[in-house]
Amino acid sequence: FVETESEYEFTPSTISALVAGLQSTERDERVAALANLSTRLEQPSHELRAYVESGSCMDVISKVLAASDAEATLQALWCLTNIAGGEPRMAERALEAAPAVVSLAESQSVDLQNQAIWALGNMAAEGECARNQLYANGAVDAIVNVVKSTQDSGVLQTACFALSNLARKPSSFFANLFDLCVPQAVAQQLREFESDAECVAELAWVCVYLSASSSEAQIDALLASGAVGLLVEFAAKSSVGSATLIPIIRTLGNVAAGTDAQTHALASNPQFVTLLVRSIESTSSRAVEKEALWVLSSVTAGTADDVDIMVRAGVVSDLARIVGTQNFDIRKEAARSLLNIAIVGHRTQDLPNRELAPHFVDFVACQDEELVRMGVQFVALLFEHLPNRQGQKILSQIVGAIDVLENLVAVTSDDETRSLVSALIDDYYADLSL
Repeated sequence: FVETESEYEFTPSTISALVAGLQSTERDERVAALANLSTRLEQPSHELRAYVESGSCMDVISKVLAASDAEATLQALWCLTNIAGGEPRMAERALEAAPAVVSLAESQSVDLQNQAIWALGNMAAEGECARNQLYANGAVDAIVNVVKSTQDSGVLQTACFALSNLARKPSSFFANLFDLCVPQAVAQQLREFESDAECVAELAWVCVYLSASSSEAQIDALLASGAVGLLVEFAAKSSVGSATLIPIIRTLGNVAAGTDAQTHALASNPQFVTLLVRSIESTSSRAVEKEALWVLSSVTAGTADDVDIMVRAGVVSDLARIVGTQNFDIRKEAARSLLNIAIVGHRTQDLPNRELAPHFVDFVACQDEELVRMGVQFVALLFEHLPNRQGQKILSQIVGAIDVLENLVAVTSDDETRSLVSALIDDYYADLSL
């Protein structure tokens, strides 16, 4: 553990001086001490952590929150925000002030409201127990009301941050977010703040958590609210940066992983298709490209009609390029979509198989078990679906390909893989005219 400069300077005597300032009868001295404390809490020393965890720190902050001095209250909220964002034992102490902070989240003062919501958002990030306590304290209702009603972009962004943390799973109250019409509130604010990329990004993160591993009915509610369509419409603009695109595309991925009808609701939207293709072709953001490939793998796992839509959009050439040139994690996502196109779309013969085959053989030789299975599956598709033993001929033209398969039989511990590869090898040698 390396001490920072602030930790080195913060000694037990500094604690004593700080406590004296917090307990001063002079109002200005107390406010200055709170401001000093909030700054120190950004990188708390061992002594300061002990003061928060087992000293009088939370009692002092609670008294300030109960008073009516706006400046002191703001500094106390800053302290709570940093405490809640600290180590678990510190964050647990911050929850003691949750009822007072929830009340301040509905303050008429924008500064107090924003800081109170930020503190609640940090508290919610601590885990399920913290979220349940905040729910019991009324934090969810308060923050949802802010998301619905605020016209301040800064407050909206902070409220969405807090709501995203409250919407994390596991959750005992997740369904209540739909009862409170959160998707509709998000859609309304997307319309109000459509020209503010930062607001759109935070609203999109709310959608990410509303759609993550959610029920069919909940995804349907999100789609029906119009929020997903508005996100697609916003992202279709060519000037959208990756910080905004990532939560939008991740939301789309969560929806695409749902039912076939939900996937088709996306695939049948031309703006969605254009966005997905553009994101896959992105050279400026590896993260955007990877997220988009994940979405595409879900779309192509759906129905043959959806596969046809994506093939007509030209994704095959992009996927072939990625499988041949990118890092293995990106190649894996592209390979998954190519296999889906072949299997779900019955399009093995339409793929650039001579170009793809060497790359899938490389997968068979790698150390990643999932990639190995993908490589074997592709070879099996070539053998089964290409006429006139073209698949076997393609494999024979790849130097060392049959050796790779034979080596896999010798080293794999997966009985199913060994059996399939052995059958492929027997099929390969069945016609010595190759």
